[in-house]
Amino acid sequence: MKTKWCCWWLSTALITIYLQCGGVTSQNATCILVDDEIDLPFSEHKICHIPGNTSGITVVVKNVSMATQFATFQMHTRDKSLTGSLTRAPSTGTTMSSRSVGLDWIPTYAQDTMKVYVSSELKDGVPALFTALPYDAGVNNSLAPVPGGCNQVFMLEDDPTLHINYDPGYQITTVLFAAANVGYPRGEFEPVCDVADSPRYRLEYDFYVRFLPLTDPSTSEVFTELKRMMTVEEIEKYGKKIKTFKHKDKPLITLMTYEGHGSIYNIIVKDPMSLHRKAAYVPVLSYACNMTPHHGYNNTDMHCQLSVTVDKGTILVYTFAALAGFVICYFGHRLFFLELFFFGALPFGFGFHMVFVANTSLSHIAISVLTALFGTIGGCAFMGSYWFFGREMPTMLLIALDTGLLFSTTLFFTPFGALDVWHTTAAYGLTLMCGILIVPVVLILFPKWLFILSSAFWGSYMIIASFSYFLGGILQFIIINVVRRASVPGYEAAYLVTPFRVIDYTLVAMWPLLVLTGTLIQRKLVEGRPVMPPCPYKVRKNKRRPSSDEHNANTSPRRLEANENSSLLDNVIN
Repeated sequence: MKTKWCCWWLSTALITIYLQCGGVTSQNATCILVDDEIDLPFSEHKICHIPGNTSGITVVVKNVSMATQFATFQMHTRDKSLTGSLTRAPSTGTTMSSRSVGLDWIPTYAQDTMKVYVSSELKDGVPALFTALPYDAGVNNSLAPVPGGCNQVFMLEDDPTLHINYDPGYQITTVLFAAANVGYPRGEFEPVCDVADSPRYRLEYDFYVRFLPLTDPSTSEVFTELKRMMTVEEIEKYGKKIKTFKHKDKPLITLMTYEGHGSIYNIIVKDPMSLHRKAAYVPVLSYACNMTPHHGYNNTDMHCQLSVTVDKGTILVYTFAALAGFVICYFGHRLFFLELFFFGALPFGFGFHMVFVANTSLSHIAISVLTALFGTIGGCAFMGSYWFFGREMPTMLLIALDTGLLFSTTLFFTPFGALDVWHTTAAYGLTLMCGILIVPVVLILFPKWLFILSSAFWGSYMIIASFSYFLGGILQFIIINVVRRASVPGYEAAYLVTPFRVIDYTLVAMWPLLVLTGTLIQRKLVEGRPVMPPCPYKVRKNKRRPSSDEHNANTSPRRLEANENSSLLDNVIN
């Protein structure tokens, strides 16, 4: 019996592996060039090796059904640009060069063969993923909208491809797309796009994103992920919906992105008046890299090598932050004046950083140096204010507000911060401030716990933020996003898209553990000690006062002899 079960499990495993391998092979069938021609059936994916310096390859789709309204041709590479054209002689309105080429093929009434001409100016060959997705007339002759059919921005006559623009300074990615047109019967003229009552205005667009694995993916892995964002069904299954566009919205979206974190973007356009027929644009892959433009938007070769740029200065900053965070987390309240310096440096550093970014054109290094300088001045000023004046309530209030800032920014880094209402500056600012004020309201009556929890909370965050940077996570942007929102013009329009991965979830799970251990250790270290030490300046002043009185007494012997029967005038004279 055990032998039968073992054989059954072994055979099942082998069949599963075989089917999986076979499935990948059939879906990613390696094409065979016959007379520089690629035979590509509709809805089939083929991976083809395109030779370098070639211009004579033709992709052919045969036996096109009369029910086919139109088709979108797609050609994708991992990081190199290829050229696709609907005409043998490339022209402006029918040709596109990009890492992701998308072309709308709209057949004439009797046309039964689709041809796309592929060329490459690269020295070496490059693997490319090909597919052609047909859209047929549906029930009751319902017609799918044509992606990019009302293009009035880009070079193609009909442009179903998304176009990306990346700002490396603030890590913002802008995705642009051409408006779609309503579906129309095969062989007829397309509806007019640029009139006030054009039917295209009824169309709606759903924007989706899918995050790639953090590690540098291979070409086959990139193609597998791209296939999951090609058809309407796969996009809805594997993608994450970010926004719905109506006709009054601008055809672009700005996203907060993170360098080296790959994302695939795509759009589903739907026609609510045609039985909710849908069609998909052509997906585009971005690694949030500063890529060198080749022929405008999206027509680029990926020069970032799919890896995060190493900045030695940033490495030093995060290394120091990890060490300082460890000290603050576990010894913060025990080292009281170091604690004061830290919490005084935070608001001064962040505040002046935002001022410099918003109002100057200084370099990143110069702003970082000035931020550290003013943070040091602020920390010394806060520490010195308690040293000389010993005011307890202002000291506790500033520390509570610093902790409230981290609490509120963490809240906005969750899906709560992705709500559309936060694009309004007033709503965002007021809610952020309410989150900041929660900590003073709750902990101001418990001074010792306020100091201990604040040190543990901030110190542990500095530790996990440093580990997140070195391990390729995104938790360091909890604070960075809010600082950029306050200092970068137009940043409020960017959508928060957080590609949480295993490393991020692991660090999030470690965060409360670090807070807990830091709280317990600090509680033990300060046991039996006052919540706040006495003001050092007043202590020294009080120590000097008795010695001064004693000196005056020794130099006035008559005063020692005075009692209640002594003359007041005599004392005054003496």
